[in-house]
Amino acid sequence: MPFGLTNAPATFQNYIHVALHDILDTFAVAYLDDILIFSADRDSHTSHLHQVLERLQKAGLYAKP
Repeated sequence: MPFGLTNAPATFQNYIHVALHDILDTFAVAYLDDILIFSADRDSHTSHLHQVLERLQKAGLYAKP
């Protein structure tokens, strides 16, 4: 019984890591299709969120709440 592409999750996670490579472990963590953004205050969180969304857009990805 075929189950489709078995390496799709690993490929997608690698794609996310390439798109966010310079900010990972600085203020963002990516696991599979989840991205956690952490910040010290509201203003820096807004800036961090904007940076993540810009990188996703440049990579041809979008976020869905």
